[in-house]
Amino acid sequence: MCAACGHKPLKNDPNASVPLRQNPEWENWSHNLVHPPLQSGKNYYFSPTKLEELQRILGERPEGVHVRVSGQRHSQPGLVVNEARAEDLAGADTWLIDLSCYADLGGGDENIVLDRERLRVTVNAGVREDALDAFLVENDLMLETVTAGGFFSLGGMTAVDVHGATVASGIFAETAVAFTVVGPDGSVTTYDLDSPAVGDYSPMQFARVSLGALGVVTSVTIEVQERPYATSLVFGRETHDLHKREDFVATYSELLTTHDRIESFYNPYSRKFMALYWDVVDDPKKKKKNKGYEVASACTYAENELWGAPYEGEFLEAVAEAVEEKAQLAGSEAEASVLIDGAMEVIVMQTDHADRKHRELWLSAAARVMFMSYFIELPNIDDEGLSRAWAGLDAVNQRMAESKDFLLAAPMEFRFIRGGDTAMAGTYSTNEDSLFINLDMIGFVAAVPSEAYPPELLEFFADIERVWVELGGFPHNGKMYGFYDPASAEGYSAAFNPAFLTDLAQRRGDRLDAFEQFRAARDPEGVFCNPYLEALTLCRQAAPAVEAVPAEAVPAEAAPAEDAPAEAAPAEG
Repeated sequence: MCAACGHKPLKNDPNASVPLRQNPEWENWSHNLVHPPLQSGKNYYFSPTKLEELQRILGERPEGVHVRVSGQRHSQPGLVVNEARAEDLAGADTWLIDLSCYADLGGGDENIVLDRERLRVTVNAGVREDALDAFLVENDLMLETVTAGGFFSLGGMTAVDVHGATVASGIFAETAVAFTVVGPDGSVTTYDLDSPAVGDYSPMQFARVSLGALGVVTSVTIEVQERPYATSLVFGRETHDLHKREDFVATYSELLTTHDRIESFYNPYSRKFMALYWDVVDDPKKKKKNKGYEVASACTYAENELWGAPYEGEFLEAVAEAVEEKAQLAGSEAEASVLIDGAMEVIVMQTDHADRKHRELWLSAAARVMFMSYFIELPNIDDEGLSRAWAGLDAVNQRMAESKDFLLAAPMEFRFIRGGDTAMAGTYSTNEDSLFINLDMIGFVAAVPSEAYPPELLEFFADIERVWVELGGFPHNGKMYGFYDPASAEGYSAAFNPAFLTDLAQRRGDRLDAFEQFRAARDPEGVFCNPYLEALTLCRQAAPAVEAVPAEAVPAEAAPAEDAPAEAAPAEG
């Protein structure tokens, strides 16, 4: 096992299961959001394993109770639930659905089905990316867009604009060609590329990056590509010291035109750039066969109450968080630079370990952090476009030249990906050949809501965010953003400033209105709404304005009989 790759992975349990009903303490991966157990003792967390159970749960929902889906818990906004650890929650106003053990494909209890001829794979939404990757490798295939880790659920990856590093492809959701969605009444709808248009939009433009507002997505069909051999995936790494814009433009002009998938890390103190790249070669000189591997299922992880990326281990995690937090607020640039270089060395070890196994999913352990992530459209891979990318990165150096009250203690990350037509994605573009840079900035924080983050951190992130927005940037829907009021030239706030969210809605314009009309047609009572979506100015229509015509609709099953089994008895609301 790699020394820098975290704890030993779980062994898969083919008989894993979780209770159908629970009343747990729910928290997201970064611990900025916590939902305590209900003091009433009522259940609000459900883990259906098949459609009939899911439909029964939706049928038992008391009036006024909302429904949201809980995946691998990496989203930092209140997409699932809002922060509630200090509240006295006597009863549930939201039920959570966990699809980790859900399997209903292939006419039975399968959760991955391959269409080899069309290079498509249909996957239940609770399946993790690493399980899908292992399946594809065994079948000489690979994803078009892949993340660094493998610990996201497929439903979560398409509910927000999770990105990869494939220069010729868009965000992961853009590779989805069909969705199966269960509505508030239990009816099943399939949206695909042939679904009739709704106004000026295709339903797929809304089903991709739906923010969970359209219903419970139970399966996703994804386009994949050939991987004839293990050695068809060629990994490489380059480091460059780039102190001038011209040097950055020249270096990345070459990288972006010679490599397929590029993920870069940046030390703003030394101006050191590390570019990781993966090239897909159909006919490699060394033809090593693909070898399947076993990973624990999402159900196994849920059974062990583990979700998302593994931390660095109890001791290392505590030390890392303490050291990094101190360096941000009371360290020197030299100390912060050393920490960033150390993180880059860990990345080198992890990627080398993954490369020896011919895998792209290299990130095997991570410190608990908060992210701010933005997509900025670039005119092209030329001086104008890459100069805009440089401006986004250089904003950090410009800010630290003004004040050193806060210092970055982790590398900046950036990737180049194609835009698309997904309505709610940060990569939405009307230009078919659009290219975006995704910029990630990391902060180390205590396990508290963003309101309790150090003011120095909040101010720093707000100042950088202003620059990224001025460059035309839109935020990643799963990360933290909105650290200021756009009406004020200065100042800062906790994440998701209400005025920022209102301004963001105005910037999205007609496509947000079209999404909202489509959502209201599917869910006029707002069953799948929550306060965060409302703050985004969604869930504001009481009745459908445009009728959504599904490609295929299956009526909800009949309500359960009164003599249903005990475990299927209605939950308390």
